[in-house]
Amino acid sequence: METTHRAYADSHPWLTFKFDNRDLPPLIWAQLGECYSKSMHLIGTPLMPGTADHLSVIYLRRGALASAQIEGNTLTQEEVDKLLERGKTQPPSREYLEQEVLNVMAALESVRETAASVDGDFRLTPEWIKSIHAMLMADMELEDHVVPGEFRDVNVGVGLYRGAPTEDVEFLMQKLCDWLNAILDDAAKQEQPENRFYFVFLAAVLAHLYVAWIHPFGDGNGRTSRLIECAILATSGLVPWVSANVLSDFYNRTKSRYYTRLSEASIHGDVVGFVAYSAQGFRDELRAQVEAVQHQQRLVAWVNYVHERFRNEPQNRIAKRRRDLLLSMDEDVEYTRDQLEIITAWHAREYAKQHQRTLSRDLGKLKELGLVEEVRKGVFEAKVWLMSAFMPVPQLGTVMPVRADAGSLVAEGGTTE
Repeated sequence: METTHRAYADSHPWLTFKFDNRDLPPLIWAQLGECYSKSMHLIGTPLMPGTADHLSVIYLRRGALASAQIEGNTLTQEEVDKLLERGKTQPPSREYLEQEVLNVMAALESVRETAASVDGDFRLTPEWIKSIHAMLMADMELEDHVVPGEFRDVNVGVGLYRGAPTEDVEFLMQKLCDWLNAILDDAAKQEQPENRFYFVFLAAVLAHLYVAWIHPFGDGNGRTSRLIECAILATSGLVPWVSANVLSDFYNRTKSRYYTRLSEASIHGDVVGFVAYSAQGFRDELRAQVEAVQHQQRLVAWVNYVHERFRNEPQNRIAKRRRDLLLSMDEDVEYTRDQLEIITAWHAREYAKQHQRTLSRDLGKLKELGLVEEVRKGVFEAKVWLMSAFMPVPQLGTVMPVRADAGSLVAEGGTTE
């Protein structure tokens, strides 16, 4: 039992280390339910390894840059891509911006390794948090009072906000770790995975909020708080790695509201408001990820379908030209004849040496195979939408009933008798 009166109790009374789940309104629970559902959808979605790796790289880089941009980093996504693929390219006066992003990437890689090794049994400790901070501050020009991987020994703040009293930092960080680990223990006791998810999400967001409040380091507190949030989600076994850091991107794109919610949580005790803001953002980011993954799945299904439709066609140069023409057409893009003639360099050379009616014959064959639609005179679109089998409005067409054994359902529009 704590008997010593501490300075933070007077200066930072909002550091209560308490949160009642019953304070969350039904709408937030509904949003968290959707977050869990979207996470499970992503975890269970098959993708080609190359496609999965590509998406993982995109979201990892985007989240790393976002976390740095919140703190004022001005690099663009294109510059970060060049940095990670070619090495440092900025002049000496801007090299620190690249180092900030490289440090966030290194910390995220460490989190990914941790997530792969803990098997859902992750424990927060002040030492681990210090190690993350050391990665984030590595090789940076820092003020004298900022020591990578060490809690501060001076009072600090950001804007008008002042961090918790220096003499209480060590105590508060241990108390925070104990509290969050207790929440994660409660999560592990839940029989239903969706209930475990709710506890994990709350632990992640509360960790973010409390580290921002305590401000345990001389610099890099925001980046550290978002890395801890990411780590709790990533190590839970309930959130795919590709989604664990998307909240950083959301916070960056809604930066003014992000700081408002942090301020409201401390000034007016509106912790629910910050949790609600994060839950809504996580839901929106997961929706976007699911949409991106579905797009990739549609393309894979489309390529397979195209090859199936060409299976009975003569396997010659003409069929290859037609098939490759079709597969070069992007989804939901309308093409004129002139655009199709030069859609790739190979097609431009091929059509240049053929009769001018060759493209018309190719398009005619693709229309005959049901793969291309002439949306208006002289304008064509690949029918990739055929892969969207579960659209709310069904495509009209012939539905042939399939015979079934007695007692079973009849597929493709049939009925049971």
